[in-house]
Amino acid sequence: MPVHIYGVTDTSVAIPADRKGRASRPLRRIDGDGLRVLVSDVDADSRVMREDLMAHAHALEAMAAAGTVLPMQFGVEMPDDDTVRHELIESRGGEIRSLLERFDGLLQLSVSVELNEEEALREALRRDPDLVALRDHVRRASPGERPSSELRLGEAMAGALDMLRAEVGDRVVDELVAVARAVSLGEARGALQAVEAALLVERDRQSEVDATVTTLRDDLTPLAALRYVGPQPPYAFLDAASSEVPAWG
Repeated sequence: MPVHIYGVTDTSVAIPADRKGRASRPLRRIDGDGLRVLVSDVDADSRVMREDLMAHAHALEAMAAAGTVLPMQFGVEMPDDDTVRHELIESRGGEIRSLLERFDGLLQLSVSVELNEEEALREALRRDPDLVALRDHVRRASPGERPSSELRLGEAMAGALDMLRAEVGDRVVDELVAVARAVSLGEARGALQAVEAALLVERDRQSEVDATVTTLRDDLTPLAALRYVGPQPPYAFLDAASSEVPAWG
């Protein structure tokens, strides 16, 4: 029967008992040479549901909370257990053990910060009297003047939001860099996103990162919303560590 592959760890890491895999199938392990591959059975040509994507991520997060795990991209399947043993444990066991050693004691935490538009506009106006004057001019403008005045106001407000987003982003990144082994910055998704960051953190320093993030969240509210996820496997840092197994991540 085909098997869906979640990730690889070592045999000291237990399978989370409270998690199910794709299609609510039980998670199980395939062990060999000190390695443990987390899998679940899957029907051939089964339709992928959103719940399957979430199950994949949650299984890996539960494993990451217990120990070092190398995640596989969603959708990696192999025909049977013997193929898993050959392709991962026997053929690539050396590289996998090297990567597990490299990330031993480390985990990923993810931070996303997005401006609250209404509060950000209010803050931009509070900081810049010229913006207030331009807004008031638009309100008083005649019908003939209004289109060009609104265009100038829109451009000015967009520039002010860009500056505010960059300011918030720089502050958050500076705080995170101070407590992380490494930081990987993703591209902003939308005009209001200030930060999309993955942190590679020593496991015994997670509480320190938690405290830093809590302070940032409190300080940024209500100007911005901060989303904090983890622990996770080191998704954002595997490409730099290995080029031989493209399915990592």
